[in-house]
Amino acid sequence: MEGIDDKYIENAIAALEKTLGVKDHVSARALISLVESHNVGECIREIAKYLGLPIRIDLSYVPRGYRADRTDGFSSTDLVKTAWGSRGGQGITAQVSIPECLPLYGTPGLNNYPIGVRISEDCTDSPATFIAVMAHELSHVVLHSFWHREKDNEVYTDLTAMMLGFSAVMKDGRKVVKTTERPGRTETGTTTYGYLSDGQFAYAYDRIEAILRKYWKQRRDLLEKTAILQGMVDDGKRTMDHFEKYLVYVDRKLDERMPQEDAYRICVCHQEGYANEFERSVREAENKLQRLHAFIQHLDHYNDDVLGTIRRHEDEIQAVARELASTHNGLLADVGILKRHVSLLYRLKVEGRTGLR
Repeated sequence: MEGIDDKYIENAIAALEKTLGVKDHVSARALISLVESHNVGECIREIAKYLGLPIRIDLSYVPRGYRADRTDGFSSTDLVKTAWGSRGGQGITAQVSIPECLPLYGTPGLNNYPIGVRISEDCTDSPATFIAVMAHELSHVVLHSFWHREKDNEVYTDLTAMMLGFSAVMKDGRKVVKTTERPGRTETGTTTYGYLSDGQFAYAYDRIEAILRKYWKQRRDLLEKTAILQGMVDDGKRTMDHFEKYLVYVDRKLDERMPQEDAYRICVCHQEGYANEFERSVREAENKLQRLHAFIQHLDHYNDDVLGTIRRHEDEIQAVARELASTHNGLLADVGILKRHVSLLYRLKVEGRTGLR
């Protein structure tokens, strides 16, 4: 499109990141499988769901070759081409009608809200292209439900679909190559869908990937810290298991030559509530790990608020780990005392370094 340069695209992506955030790539293979198996309605619902639209899709079909007249609310005949030749008969028709009273994004009013979608019977001819078309069309719903000032801007709509997880499938589906056999020759034509030129699309794609890599690094760092905390919990439980078994052993086979200071610590180990502080720190760490796993499991949508949440999780991990390490070190010291009065063979058995059971 005229007047669209890299700076315009960069500014648009920055604005959309603040408003919408950015999402991981959708599973294109899963969506394509739905189209190929003619579960088109389910495919559209999954696209809407990934865009954060819990709407009800009222689906209808139009005959092959149908062209829309743009008279019933928002509609388009495809992701309109810019300057890459005639559409001919290769366009995939998709229309989404957007009511003026559309509820706000993220509000309960959008749940099961009916949105009319009309598609052509030939929509399954090129599944990736159809998915790209529907992602674009439903991104209009996203922008309208935000009352976004650029809600009718087709470049912003393309970028919205890309930022909300569809950049890879749009990259694959934005060009359709059609080969026609004619007497004595073969003709090949390429139809390009979208409002961005090849260069503009490549720039937008690379910019969005760079943003995703920034968030992926934060998620990867959080995963690593979570794994370290999990390892500390596992080590602590293992130490507690050794402690309990060694204490039973020492009670059964009391060492009469035991130094007085060791005997004193072993008496302390028998006191009620001896391990309460350690067990509390383990429970706190396990509760934190449970919250972390739930957060990370559903982490596919990123923005500044998510980054803030990740940093808070990291601070909490550090505090929990520090407390767990402190109580664990105290327990380890007493395990070391007990081990001095346990036979080597039994120690090897407890620590799993022998085949004995």
